[in-house]
Amino acid sequence: MQESTARQLQPQVAEPLQQPKVAPQPAPQVQSAPQPSKRFSPFERVLSGLCGLAACAVCLLFLNAQTQLDANNRTYQDVQTKIATQNQSVTDLKQSVGELSNSSRLSSYAKAHGLTVIEANIKRVSK
Repeated sequence: MQESTARQLQPQVAEPLQQPKVAPQPAPQVQSAPQPSKRFSPFERVLSGLCGLAACAVCLLFLNAQTQLDANNRTYQDVQTKIATQNQSVTDLKQSVGELSNSSRLSSYAKAHGLTVIEANIKRVSK
């Protein structure tokens, strides 16, 4: 019963090992994955330039509007100051008129200059 399911070992004759010949292979070239283009297309350049110009224009318009607003506020304040000065002047003049038209002052002035005051001829006007 020589036959069995096990493999039979037979002595192997050792053959001299030969070095495999290595063919010189060229250095592998690294193929990089295609890089997305980092450059802008002419349309994108023009569009970004126009956006930059528009942003500058908006900034200049804003500064101009602020300057005009400040100038208008200053003019308004100057007018308000003039109005307050004129109102004070009118108030002072009304007070002066009241003091100068006082009946006792008029009587003393008439006596000083030799005049007589006839009360019947004095007309009083009131608002």
